[in-house]
Amino acid sequence: MLPLLFALLQQVSDPVPVQSSASTAVFSGRARVLDVRAPRLSDAITIDGQLTEPAWQRASRLTEFTSYNPVDGRPAQDETEVRIWYADDAMYVGIRAFATPGTVRATLAERDRITNDDWIALHLDTFNDRRRAFVFAVNPFGVQADGMRTDQSAGPGVSRAALQSVDLSQDYVWQSKGRLLDDGYEVEVRIPFKSIRYQMRATQDWGLQIVRQTQRTGYQDTWAPTSKANQGFSPQAGYLRGMTGMKRGLVLDLTPTTTASTRGTRNENSWRYGSQGEAGGDVRWGVSSNFTINATANPDFSQVETDVGQIPGDVRFANFFPELRPFFVEGSEQFDAPNRLVNTRSIVQPLGAIKLTGKIPRTDVGLLSALDAPSAGSDGTTSPLFTIVRLRRDIGDQSTAGIVLTDRHEGARFNRVAGFDSRLQFAKTYSAEVRYATSLTRDSTDRSGTLWEANTGRTGRGYGYRYGIQGFSPTFETRTGFVNRVDFVRGQINQRFTMFGRKGGWWDQRQHFFSGSSLWSYDGFAQRESPLETKLSLDNSMTIRGGWKVSVIPDLQIVTFDARRYAGYAVAPLNGVDTTAFTASGSQRTSSTTLIVNTPQWKRIGATLTAIAGTEPEFFETSTVRRRDVEAQIDLRPSTQIRIGTLLRYQRFVRARDGSRFSTQVVPRLRLEYQFSRALFLRFVGQMESRDRSALRDPRTERPLLRRTAGGSYTARSATKSLLGRGDVLVSYLPSPGTVVYVGYGTGVDATETMRPIDVQRTNDGVFIKISYLFRVRGTTR
Repeated sequence: MLPLLFALLQQVSDPVPVQSSASTAVFSGRARVLDVRAPRLSDAITIDGQLTEPAWQRASRLTEFTSYNPVDGRPAQDETEVRIWYADDAMYVGIRAFATPGTVRATLAERDRITNDDWIALHLDTFNDRRRAFVFAVNPFGVQADGMRTDQSAGPGVSRAALQSVDLSQDYVWQSKGRLLDDGYEVEVRIPFKSIRYQMRATQDWGLQIVRQTQRTGYQDTWAPTSKANQGFSPQAGYLRGMTGMKRGLVLDLTPTTTASTRGTRNENSWRYGSQGEAGGDVRWGVSSNFTINATANPDFSQVETDVGQIPGDVRFANFFPELRPFFVEGSEQFDAPNRLVNTRSIVQPLGAIKLTGKIPRTDVGLLSALDAPSAGSDGTTSPLFTIVRLRRDIGDQSTAGIVLTDRHEGARFNRVAGFDSRLQFAKTYSAEVRYATSLTRDSTDRSGTLWEANTGRTGRGYGYRYGIQGFSPTFETRTGFVNRVDFVRGQINQRFTMFGRKGGWWDQRQHFFSGSSLWSYDGFAQRESPLETKLSLDNSMTIRGGWKVSVIPDLQIVTFDARRYAGYAVAPLNGVDTTAFTASGSQRTSSTTLIVNTPQWKRIGATLTAIAGTEPEFFETSTVRRRDVEAQIDLRPSTQIRIGTLLRYQRFVRARDGSRFSTQVVPRLRLEYQFSRALFLRFVGQMESRDRSALRDPRTERPLLRRTAGGSYTARSATKSLLGRGDVLVSYLPSPGTVVYVGYGTGVDATETMRPIDVQRTNDGVFIKISYLFRVRGTTR
């Protein structure tokens, strides 16, 4: 009797996979049976979206998902079953997602654009370091989205399980196909081992997590139960255990590329056209399962990819645009450095480049060297040489420490940056970070600068906080990174309170973010001066049952204008009197309220509305303006093949002192797409932008403001008007990453003279063609 009782107790304390009638191992997420041992099979199957082959009956089954967002810890509303097995050269995943008939959201979407569909994502932590994972996501038709996820990649307010927390710029070669069923959908996936990196071990243990997004409810479910109370998302994943006999074969990819373009500009009543063509290519060599060498010669940087549209939050500083170029995108997570000390877009048009990325036990390695075109140099004749080194060491379960070294050398000129960063995580919910970097620059003069930062935080289910301080000295400079502001010290305080609604109630989650920040000049902070800028805000957001989300954000600002920034300003003379020096206004206190409403993604439509009303500081005139903003976005899906995206933005600033108009901006945008097949689509993007800004005036005298030119004279900051537009048509054939055919036409239009859209005239246009093909060289296995 006692041995039997002991055996029963052991089974309760140590869950084991449940065996089905067909002897298939079943791994229940809710029962925390999370150590998956997938079978190794030699079956040959066809990726057709039908789980009918015998191999699927012998695959391991992952069942019983748990809700993660907006409420964690509850059984998933819809049942999901995922089957996994592997062969010598690839992993196979079969997905069976159940849903109420007629509720599945699915379109024949462009790659990586499935966030508005239902989707399931497979997270593979192939180095089992619980810090990053390859992500392979599919919608119900098998349309792919893929990339790399780290626990630091989710921004504020973004679910750590969402595709928005994944760097989707990276594309891998894999196969998938799905189909809709009466009660859900079914997808087959094949992931070749040569498409990913993993440990150099005979027996592989990987981290494993599966996320399901259901648009009908707005819920995200995970197979391994995941708590919002923990700092990390990856550490709560399950495992794939004991994989052996994996063979990548020879990993050698060659991608030759050719581009041709013709561009024209209008010159009075005639047009001038010029054509050019380029040929280049990329090479990818998997030196081992954990290290890859990439090389490129004369890579393609044509206008095939369009920069992400951005509305400037503060017109005084440049916007950051993400890297989109294939050579730099692959393995980019190995170059992640705090404070954007590495920004490969600073390498404008390289003649050639080479990089090494990978991981030795507990250490990430990234090495990159690139020779840029002479036209990118300071003198226009010398080619800048870039060298970037990034090393990051794993410490304990979740902590890291790293260094970054960058150098841009150009003849006798150079810019060098050396930095250290460390992130310490403890007790699952607490973290602390320290960062320091120094720069040395030589051109006409020698100068050095520093940046430093420290912060600490807590991530709890119901309460979290983050406190931080950072400083950039006036002479800190990086020419291989992106730092759009120096000469400041900023302190920040963030507090978060989260509440969850009862099951079946009308709301699911409420969050209140209190944020406060103060900003000083670098020397002003050392001399204990009052801050130049102070801002307080309270973000109140609510997720309503069915996927609605509403946010109301009041904020308060107090700004003292930095007189040093206006040394080159003057006030226009009156009655022949000489110009007088401009004196910045005193402190300004402003307040505004932002309203954001996100609808669920219904079967045919989804929408977002953002409205802002209130006052804010105006840095050109050092005054206060009243602000009115409205931005509406609508996503229409008339059929599974047609997508229509519309945006309308209206922004108006009025001087608070006299009610006169300061500036107006109107931006309508239309995006039309027709997906002939998963590989072939046609896209049109059209946008107009109307800007109207009055001449700048001195707030005290209302006389015109002048600004000193480089020659020492003064020029008026006159009124400006513009009505510009752009239209682009693109036909794309992309059967797999690396193999693409692009044919596009774009034109710019101008109606500034009359400010009437009906009077637009073409000012420039262009046609381009890009063709590339991925050759996967076959060779012996190792």
